[in-house]
This record gives sequence, C-alpha cells and structure tokens, in this order.
Amino acid sequence: MYPEVEIQSTPWWNELWGMVRLYRSLRVRQPAEWFEQLATFGGIVLGPNQEVPVSKEMCGRLIQYLNLADRQLAEVRASLRSEEEALQDCKRLGVVVDQTRTRNVDHHQSSKALVAEVSQLASRYCLNAGITFDTNPQRRAVWLTNGHLHVSARNLDGGVPRLLNPFLVWEIKEYWGKTNGGSKMSDAVYECQLIGLELREFERLSGEHVYHVVFLDGIEQWDSRKSYLVRFIDLANQGLIDRLIVGKQVAFEWPEFLRKVHDERQ
Repeated sequence: MYPEVEIQSTPWWNELWGMVRLYRSLRVRQPAEWFEQLATFGGIVLGPNQEVPVSKEMCGRLIQYLNLADRQLAEVRASLRSEEEALQDCKRLGVVVDQTRTRNVDHHQSSKALVAEVSQLASRYCLNAGITFDTNPQRRAVWLTNGHLHVSARNLDGGVPRLLNPFLVWEIKEYWGKTNGGSKMSDAVYECQLIGLELREFERLSGEHVYHVVFLDGIEQWDSRKSYLVRFIDLANQGLIDRLIVGKQVAFEWPEFLRKVHDERQ
C-alpha cells in the first residue's frame, strides 16, 4: 500500500493522528450523523462535561483522511490471500515452506508461507545487488548512530544489511487459522506501532531514517478483524510504517521497494 503524498507530508506527531485514533476508539456506528454533530457543536462529546474541541479545519481533514483510509482498506482486503493461494504463489517461486506447529493437534497447523516468500524475495534481490541481509534474526537489532544507541524492543523478522545498524527492517504478521482471529491481531498492531514509534524517536535524535516494512496476510482472520486492519493503514499513512505490503502485493511490491531503498542509498 502506497501512502498518498499529501498524507505523507503530515508527520507522525501531528494532532490529526490523535483525532484518527480517537475516532477509531469511539467505534462510530453512524458516521454521517456523527460528523454533522461534530460540525454543529465544534467538539467531540465523550461524556458529561467531557468535550474535546475540534476546529472546522481539523474536522474537514479528519473526514478527508477517513474517506481515503476506507478506499485503501478496500485495496488491502482485495490483496489478502487464503493459505492455499499463498502456498501456490510460493510453489511458483520455488520456495520451500515450513509450518508453525502447535502441541494441540486439533489446532490448524499453519504454514509459514508469507515468511518463506518474503525471505526468498529478499535473498534473491540482496544477492543480486551484492548486499548482505538477515532473514532469520536470532537477536534484537542494534543501532549506534551519531552517538545515539537504540535497541529494538524485540526480535524482528528481517534486516538489511545486518542486525547492527540495519537501514531496513521488516515484520511479518500472517495468520492462517480457520477461526476469526483474536487477541493476537490486536497484539500485532501494538507490536508494529511500538517498533515504528521507537524508530521515529531514534530518527529524531540521531538523524538516521530506518525503513520499517510490515507484511500482512490471511484473509480468513484479517478480514474478520477489519478494525485492526484499518489501524495498520493508519500506521502506514502516519509514517510509523514506511510500506505496508499485503498478500498478493508481495511478489511485485517487495522487490520494488528493496530496489527503491537501495538506489536511494547509493
């Protein structure tokens, strides 16, 4: 998913994103009526004597952004794959796919199709470009730039060119279970938001921009949790994720993004 230029110019700390998060938290059932009230009263009523003032300009920006996010959500949902579709794409690439095994044999034994596809495409591009890479990190990423130290909050799913001072890192959130998701979906949002916030704070201190890519797939589960899916879209538009790549997009967007970042650093 490509954030639009106008939205990209709105930095992650801008108050617009606080308004977006507030709107998402309210779970508005009748958006048209809600925005009419917002325009009329000039604020969001949270309860008795609890009103958040909102300017007409901010109200207009919020409506404009939410309409954009709805269009992007349709694009993202259309790109999600079933596990069978993902495995077929891996087969076409000649990728060997592992499984995530659980002790409970009654649970669906999900494949690691997205991990395999992302790792293989990264390996191919980096080998051809003569860049080192790590597609199976066993420890946290570490940055030391201009006297500033940052260590990732947890292990990530990949980095280029290595886990010391990587200029690009990625996270993979694929869920192929046959149930309708659960707490792991909200955890995925929080984890990616945390990494993104820490990287942007490190950038503010050190001047070093680290590209943060997030991959999603699994139509049965993600499409049943559209409220979490749209929050990933918000993170991408906010700039806490540099590129959100979903399902069918991986084969062409991932190598293209690697090439773009590599060219920028030449």
